[in-house]
Amino acid sequence: MVFEMDVVLDAPLAADCLSEAAYWLYFASPNIARFYIDPVERRRVHVWSLAEDEESEIDRKVRMTLARFAQSTNVIDAVPRRVGIESSGEDVRGADPAGAADAGLVRRLGLADTEIGELMTALARGFDDEFRRLGTSMGACEREYSTLLPIEFFEKCHYFDAFPQNIMYPTMMQTDVDAAEKFSDYTVNHRGRPPRDYSGFQERTHVLAPAACFHVYMANEEKTLEGNTLVTTRGTCYRYEGRNASTLERLWDFQMREIVYLGSRQFVRDCRDETQERVLRLVEQWGLSGVVEAGHDPFFLRGERPECELDPDAKFELRLDLPYRDADSACASFNISGTFFGSTSNIMLSDGGTAWTGCTAFGLERWAWAAVMQHGTNPARWPHGLRAVLEGAR
Repeated sequence: MVFEMDVVLDAPLAADCLSEAAYWLYFASPNIARFYIDPVERRRVHVWSLAEDEESEIDRKVRMTLARFAQSTNVIDAVPRRVGIESSGEDVRGADPAGAADAGLVRRLGLADTEIGELMTALARGFDDEFRRLGTSMGACEREYSTLLPIEFFEKCHYFDAFPQNIMYPTMMQTDVDAAEKFSDYTVNHRGRPPRDYSGFQERTHVLAPAACFHVYMANEEKTLEGNTLVTTRGTCYRYEGRNASTLERLWDFQMREIVYLGSRQFVRDCRDETQERVLRLVEQWGLSGVVEAGHDPFFLRGERPECELDPDAKFELRLDLPYRDADSACASFNISGTFFGSTSNIMLSDGGTAWTGCTAFGLERWAWAAVMQHGTNPARWPHGLRAVLEGAR
């Protein structure tokens, strides 16, 4: 049975943060079946709860979740900027999730399991080639890294303070034959099902990387840079999305291309601005549309942090349109983390100063998804520039 209740907030949510606030509410309680945020007053959250006797707890958890979200919100005084090609509304050939599934582009196998078809895979690879070339044309060297990162690195940069809900850990069996036998015996006696509360796993020592740039910062720990540095890398990233998992917009594991810049304040700002402007030109060239707006979730702005210099314009996002649901999806971000990582990782400049860092990040599956949602499942009907991205990957 489902029970309904209202949570009335002390102050309204910011109008441009409602979708992000809704994202975090899914992590508030397993007893929240669904909810609705009043988009006009922005103070009332109507909740459908699975537990009648937990009304006060649901109220507390909703308020706590939204308060934590508000603490991490990045406030940039910037008007959203429309970019790319605007549709006339008369020649819309986009797709929706059902159409993409019927065309074999994507298939949901489970809550966190997705099969991505050949066309979508090739398109994502084509976008990656374009973004890799963008980085190397600016002088970036290419690097590849493993998936795991030590917990100690995230402790130093206070990542656990900000987004504990998204963290995913690898789990390893203890190097003990008795522990292994106990585990194996249980599975034999339960038709292959492992124990859910087994105590024979090792202590957690690593996390699955939530972004590709962290490897670059860790690789430069305790170093003095010889000069301004650009690195481009691609990796599989992991973020627990729970019930937010949806099509290719939010996956528990996904491919990310990043261009990471380390050096002087001016160098980092110039790199962020150049990558942003060049990406926006590509968006227009490919016949896509979207909006650039302030990002609301740079983790290094919340909780305890070391003394460091921060840029007032810490994060911008490129959100590409998803016409089928009159919404958009963050497909790229342009970030300046100031001296935060330079301070936590002791990355120094040759003049003795602390290095500034920043990155431009691309969620490759999201780019492919947005392109198909805007222009449909038949490449023959795509804009010439977008077809060229696909053909270059085949």
